[in-house]
Amino acid sequence: MLVFDCHCDTLSRIKHHDELNKNGFHWDIERAGRYGAYIQVMASFADDDFRNNPASVMSAQLEKALAFEMEHPDRLKLIRSASDLHKAEKGGVFGILGAEGAELFRGRIDELERWYRKGLRIVTLCWNYDNEVCDSVAGRRTHGGLSRFGKKFLERMQELGMVIDLSHASDETFEDVTSFVRMPVVASHSNCRALCSHPRNLTDLQIRRIAEKDGVIGINFYACFLNDSGKAEISDILRHIEHIAGLVGTRYIGLGCDFDGASPMPEGITGAESLSKLFEALARANYTEQDIRMIAGGNFLRVFARILR
Repeated sequence: MLVFDCHCDTLSRIKHHDELNKNGFHWDIERAGRYGAYIQVMASFADDDFRNNPASVMSAQLEKALAFEMEHPDRLKLIRSASDLHKAEKGGVFGILGAEGAELFRGRIDELERWYRKGLRIVTLCWNYDNEVCDSVAGRRTHGGLSRFGKKFLERMQELGMVIDLSHASDETFEDVTSFVRMPVVASHSNCRALCSHPRNLTDLQIRRIAEKDGVIGINFYACFLNDSGKAEISDILRHIEHIAGLVGTRYIGLGCDFDGASPMPEGITGAESLSKLFEALARANYTEQDIRMIAGGNFLRVFARILR
């Protein structure tokens, strides 16, 4: 079975690129390889300690993945095209480079194009701060949603064949983007606001909007996004899956675990090695084998295959 996790922050945790192979964090290639076929979106982001120069921090993180691929092509292949996605289905560990925040591009379309040439294929438009492209749900509503530059930015993303990610976006940004773009959008690591009131989660209307665009929502394992108490179990992950399935069906559900970017995790989840527990829980909850395969990876595979060139 293919596993496709649309968000992890491991690149921000490791100090040297060789740690991608094996480390003491949530995700590494050795553990991912146990599943046979595994695609991991590898996000770059600059947290609160590095806001004075986020682009440099994010660039250095992405270079770790590029260096590992160059030195160990037998261990990790970065996906750059739809044909690469089809190769990943046959087995092995594959990565997709992502930016969690458009700060990486310094407000310049040519920087977006440069990173596309280097292999970046998904952009989470913002993290916890407003930027040149749009407003964050945790920001100050600088633009009132998507900026004028943001429209040009999204047009170029669509022309290049890059995935637009709306996790962390303000409600106004979400509405502006889904009204503006032609292709599917994803929320790579977001849950249901109806079940957990954190503003980072999606409203039922937003969930339906992503489904209308034929996108996918990656279920986030962060306990504070699963349960208002801040404590969670695997059953809480299932509650969010069931809520989305009840609204729009299982076609629009995937994994966005937020490994190495969120703590605490639900009880019983220690990292990538624990995903089998979720799949077993889905089976016990009478999800069909096909549903489990699509949630585990098939749904995100469909969307990325449609968008990537």
